[in-house]
Amino acid sequence: MDRRGAVAVSGVGAVSVAGLGVTALWDAIVGGRVLTGPVTRFDVSGYPTQRAGEIPAQTVAALDAALPHHESLVARYLSAAALEALGQAGIAPRARREKLGVFVGTVMGTRPVLDRAIGPGRLGVSDRTWADPDELLSTLCQMVAVNGPVVLFAPGCSAGNTAIAAGCAAVAAGEVDVAICGGVDELSLEVFAFFTAMRALAPDTIRPFDAGRRGTMPGEGAGVLVLERPERALARGVEPLARVLATASAADAYSVTQPHPDGSGLIATIHTCLTRAGLNADDVDWVCAHGTGTPANDGVEARAVAKALAGKRRPVLSSVKGQLGHAEGGAATLEAVIAVKALGENRIPGNVTLLEPDPDCAGVDLVPPGGRKTTVDVVLSQAYGFGGGVSTVLLGKGDDG
Repeated sequence: MDRRGAVAVSGVGAVSVAGLGVTALWDAIVGGRVLTGPVTRFDVSGYPTQRAGEIPAQTVAALDAALPHHESLVARYLSAAALEALGQAGIAPRARREKLGVFVGTVMGTRPVLDRAIGPGRLGVSDRTWADPDELLSTLCQMVAVNGPVVLFAPGCSAGNTAIAAGCAAVAAGEVDVAICGGVDELSLEVFAFFTAMRALAPDTIRPFDAGRRGTMPGEGAGVLVLERPERALARGVEPLARVLATASAADAYSVTQPHPDGSGLIATIHTCLTRAGLNADDVDWVCAHGTGTPANDGVEARAVAKALAGKRRPVLSSVKGQLGHAEGGAATLEAVIAVKALGENRIPGNVTLLEPDPDCAGVDLVPPGGRKTTVDVVLSQAYGFGGGVSTVLLGKGDDG
């Protein structure tokens, strides 16, 4: 398989419910740890569940010790993940030798600051940080010498993959030498209210693709990929961790909150990715699913994957949201980071909370809870957003193949 034209992933970073860093995240995933639990940051006693994927207080304290203070946790999560990714890529944050751009996706990044500010005398008329999306990137731009485009995307929960696709296109076109591509969100009362209104909150555990699944839970965190041309990384002595083989986006415009029952948008993005990469269905070793654990999503997604990747074998599919919660804007990039690790470690994460597979998922090979040690050359990572939007990223190993 020829990957020489693909864009390289030279560094990854993460802040997640598992703690600071990619190692903590990957160890939790392969260890089968379910990290959703009681919310302590604010009062959720009035909601159907009091559980979520909350980043521990000690992790937040560690961020505060290492970064300039910002009212928004989103700004701090993103900055820490980006600095880790740049460090792995061997790129000094303040260096100006390359044209560096920032591409970030979020869903409600500004909302938690407003939640904290609501109340008599707490929000001054001159205090606009809660409403200015650019403020979410200010800490990152303070710590990293950004001399290229700075773009914030908000297309729902596909935002992280949208950012990866934009950064990849900018690198491939020569608009930037290096792209910091991130997705990020923070727990907020608004997300609890939103999921409650949709009757989508799981009372205890997220069980993607399970016959007894009852909903999802909010999560939070940031994932970051550093993208550049492979030859640039190799010139610094950095072996690419993975390569972005293709990206694709679509929108079925079926419903504000649900995908089209036939999965047409997802099917279109999968076919487009395979065509652009010159691959076929049987080349995909793992589908890193959106897999929210909601009745509306999982059956549609499994059937769409089975149809789009119909080949000699059933597509291999699992979701990590049962372990991490649904980090909204941060979900897709955290999953992309996990996909990069799966390629490097030749290990597919399992559906850790799966008890009884939904019969609607018979067309796919649901990975058992313990995961699977096997050769992983190609990973398809997909994300849905409200309004029928879907964004898919196809990743391959870092070598030339």
